[in-house]
Amino acid sequence: MRLAFVSPLPPAPTGIADYAAEILELLSPRHEIELFQAQESIDGARLPAGAAVHPASELVARHRQRPYDLAVYQMGNGRSHDFVYGLLSQVPGLLVLHDLVLHHARAAQFLESEPVLAWRREPSSAALREAARVPLEAWREELEYAYPGRGDKLFEAHLGTVGDLLPYAYPLFRVPVEASRAVAVHNGFMAEAVRSEVPGTGVTCVPMPAAATPVDPAAVRALRARLGWGDDVLVVGVFGLLTREKRVETVARAVAAAAAQDDRVRLLLVGPVEDARQLEADLERNGARRLAVVTGRVPFSDLPTYIEAADVVAHLRYPSARETSAALLRVLAQGRATVVSDLEHQAELPKDAVVRVDVKDEEGELTRAILRLAGDPVERSRLGATAAAHVRQAHAPSRVRDAWEDTLERARRRPAPPARDWPAHWPRP
Repeated sequence: MRLAFVSPLPPAPTGIADYAAEILELLSPRHEIELFQAQESIDGARLPAGAAVHPASELVARHRQRPYDLAVYQMGNGRSHDFVYGLLSQVPGLLVLHDLVLHHARAAQFLESEPVLAWRREPSSAALREAARVPLEAWREELEYAYPGRGDKLFEAHLGTVGDLLPYAYPLFRVPVEASRAVAVHNGFMAEAVRSEVPGTGVTCVPMPAAATPVDPAAVRALRARLGWGDDVLVVGVFGLLTREKRVETVARAVAAAAAQDDRVRLLLVGPVEDARQLEADLERNGARRLAVVTGRVPFSDLPTYIEAADVVAHLRYPSARETSAALLRVLAQGRATVVSDLEHQAELPKDAVVRVDVKDEEGELTRAILRLAGDPVERSRLGATAAAHVRQAHAPSRVRDAWEDTLERARRRPAPPARDWPAHWPRP
């Protein structure tokens, strides 16, 4: 099959770029794939040898000149996917929806556009206000289309103070789904949500690729030594993009509380930091600064060693975009004893493979889990082994490849989506 693969690619600072590299490795032996992206640089070493890489702006013209069998779009709730929106409806294809909630990033395309920012810098200017009207009205129309009768209220809420939970209550995936031949997701919760919101959508659930990387125990000991920790230290790790939603402040409080009872407990934070100044303030305020090491983003090839440097992993999430977390699957694959938020979309994780904490008492339950696991290395080993076995079975490369092949074929056979009365700013085929 001749595929147009539209996605952020390594080294873009998003897990979906890493995901794209793994999927391309599985699919490239059987398909002719051309890549479309909108970034300044590409890490060609992580892409299939000889893969053609084009600017996203060329997709429509190349498709008209020689049609692709299928366009495959990777979509998540981040600004690195802005360029995908303008293409989805012009060349309908398979939408791989990584986050159920797209509201944050989509809102930013309008509310953080240059005309709107210029008006906010100089709100008394009638000319700037008039220029900002175009993106603001487009945003109002998109909200009203997705949520009839509620668009104006949502629009006004965005111009005022938006609470943390509002975008999660209005995920805003309707138009991208309607614009697609078919949709692929990574968990059953998302599949049912898409079917409910847009009846008739062809939705398939595909496993996310994940596999353990062999790590030399000597390399782990050396890394811990460089971080200032010996074998006797109990390291609690957090991995992935370090945002408020990852509950890093809660983890810091729980680690500080656990360390007050067991002075071996330390904190390792690995991943891009959304707000470094705020993170430092949170660690200091909660008594965890002396306990913590913050690495920032580390080379992808080094990540498994950092994961295995942690004895326990805290992977909390609230609010959640209902995503299947690649960062979580990586720590499970490496056999780490892991504590997760007890959320419905993670119900597919075996009960005996992780420790779940109630979001209503996440700090207390996490503190108790850390102390319990700190004192029970046998249970840590059992949890890690069960988690690793689950990933080997449910996320094996062969299983992922077969699911993708079936999904691609189903999407190719589906007809183009019907015309819809979308807001005028959405491109038509």
